[in-house]
Amino acid sequence: MNEAQLVMLSRQGDQLAFNKLVELYKDKIYNMAHRILRSKTECEDVVQETFLKVYLNLNRFDENKRFSPWIFHIGKNICLDLLRRRKAPALQLDQPVAAQSDQNLSLHDVIPNKAPTPEGEVIEREFTDKMAEMIDKLPDKYKNIVHQRYVLEMSMEDISKANNIPVNTVKSRIHRAKDFMKKKWGKTLLFYSMQLFSFF
Repeated sequence: MNEAQLVMLSRQGDQLAFNKLVELYKDKIYNMAHRILRSKTECEDVVQETFLKVYLNLNRFDENKRFSPWIFHIGKNICLDLLRRRKAPALQLDQPVAAQSDQNLSLHDVIPNKAPTPEGEVIEREFTDKMAEMIDKLPDKYKNIVHQRYVLEMSMEDISKANNIPVNTVKSRIHRAKDFMKKKWGKTLLFYSMQLFSFF
């Protein structure tokens, strides 16, 4: 199966095809990132974030163009973002700042809370939609429990009481639900989606 076919199948939701694309490009993306960043940890982050963005934006990829320039462009931009963050000057949050008043303000007082970027909000919404889709396709005996645990953030004990089953049964069903989801959607997508819900 050639690369174009893998991309086409991945766009249609074929997880095995997407996993093959991951295998095909993960080392190449890592090596590119290492040439730019020279940091093993950051390179691993780049690889993960690159494939996350690729998966979430496959429907925007022009199949008449080559896939490799597109994925390397995504990876390179992530690397450049990391470099820009490195170069940002460190600020002492307690140092006084000039203000048009008699107040002795620090950066704690004048820097607003960092709101999510528009792109971050889009990715989070897509995460949430994908997670909801996965939960909805679980067998009935797992669906409600997983929703209660990772969406409603109920404790194991509260889930036990709500469903009138022992805590150990709750734990067992959640474990089996994870296995079911890994087999159905693959570890890569599941890992990214579960970050919203501290699944692991």
